[in-house]
Amino acid sequence: MLKLQFRFPAPVARVTAVMCFLFAGNGIVLPYLSRWLEVVGRLHGAEIGAVLSLAQLTRIAVGPGIAFWADGAADRRMPIRVLSVAALFAFAGFFFLAHDFLSLLLWGFVALTLSQGLSPFVEGAVLRASEEGRISYGLARGMGSAAFIIANVAGGASIARFGPGAVTVWILSTYVLLVFTSWTALRAEPAPVEAHGVPMRERLKVAMALLRTRRFVILIIACGLIQSAHAFYYGFATLVWRGQGIDAGTVGLLWGFGVTAEVAFLWTLPMIERRLRPEALILLGGGGATLRWFLMSFAPTGLVLWPIQALHALSFASSHVGAMRLIYRETPQAAAGLAQTLYAALSAGLFMGLSTMLSGVLYDAVGAHGYWAMAAVAALGVATASLLLAAAPKTQATLLSGEHRP
Repeated sequence: MLKLQFRFPAPVARVTAVMCFLFAGNGIVLPYLSRWLEVVGRLHGAEIGAVLSLAQLTRIAVGPGIAFWADGAADRRMPIRVLSVAALFAFAGFFFLAHDFLSLLLWGFVALTLSQGLSPFVEGAVLRASEEGRISYGLARGMGSAAFIIANVAGGASIARFGPGAVTVWILSTYVLLVFTSWTALRAEPAPVEAHGVPMRERLKVAMALLRTRRFVILIIACGLIQSAHAFYYGFATLVWRGQGIDAGTVGLLWGFGVTAEVAFLWTLPMIERRLRPEALILLGGGGATLRWFLMSFAPTGLVLWPIQALHALSFASSHVGAMRLIYRETPQAAAGLAQTLYAALSAGLFMGLSTMLSGVLYDAVGAHGYWAMAAVAALGVATASLLLAAAPKTQATLLSGEHRP
C-alpha cells in the first residue's frame, strides 16, 4: 500500500503546516461567511448573529466534552485528525444541503463547533512542539497568521471577481488540505502517562478544581471580555464596510493588514516577552481593544482605517499570547488539554457567543455604532485583568497544585 508522508524538517514544522491550513480556513470564515449568509443565505443581521453564535454559546458544554474524549486518546494527533475530517463533511453539508434559516443554523452549528474544537488541540500541539524545535511559538503562530492574511486578501479578490459563491470553494479547499496534512504530516505523539487512561471521573475532578481556582476564573473572565469585544468586528465589519461603499478587494486587504500587524507582533515575541509578563500582555491587549473599538464606533473610512486595523496586534494577539502563556506555565501536563479547552469554551465560546448575538441586534439597529458596546466590553475586561496582578503568586505556584513549567 502506498503511504503518503511529508518530509518536514522538524516536528514544529509539521504541526505548523496543519495550523496554517486551519487558519487559512478561518481567514475566509471570519470576514466573509457573514457576507455569504446575507447574499446567498438571504438572512438579516439577527439571523446571521444566531448562526455565527450558536456554536460559541454551546461550546461551554460541547468543548469540555470533546476535551474529555481527546484527553483519553493514546496518540495526541488523533483528535486533530478526526475533527478535521468531520469539519470538512459538516461544511459541505452547510453549503450544499442547507437552504433556509433553520437548516443553516443547524448545519452551521455542527460545522463551526467542529472547526472551533480543532483550535485548542492545534494550539497546544504548536506550544509543545516549539519547546522542542528550532522555531519559537511566536514564529510558528505568526506563520499561521500569515496564512490567515493570504486567505483574507486572496479570498477578498476572488469574491470581488466571482461573487460570494467563492466563499464555498475557499472554505472547502482549505479543509481538504487540512485533512490531508493532519493525516500525512503529523508524527505520532503519545500522550503522557499521567494524562492517558485517566478515568472520566478523575478528569471531571480536575475540571472542577480548575473552575474553583481564582486565577483561572479571573483569566477566563478578563480574556473572555477582551476577546468577545471583537464579535461585532468578526461578524459585521465586512457588512459595514461594504455598506460604506468599500469594495470587496479592499475589505480583504483591511482584514489582512490587521493580521499583518499581529504577525509582526508574534515574530518579535521573544524580545517582547523578555520585558513583559503574561499578565502585562493581557492588560496591553485590553487597552488596545478599548481604543480600537472606540475609534471604530465613529464609522471611519479612508486612510484612518489602516492604523486602527494595526491595533489588532494588541487587541487580539497580545491578550491571546498572555492567556496561552499563563495556562501553559501554570497548568499541570495532565490537565493541559482540558485547561485549554475550558478556556476556549468559556472565554472564546460563551462570552463570544453572547457578544455575537448582541452584535447582530446592534447591526440591525445602529450599524457601525455597535462598536461603542464593544469598547465598553473591552474596558470591563481590562478592569478584570488588573486583578491578575494582585493575585499573581510571589512563588512558582500553579493554577492547580502540582508541577510548574518555566
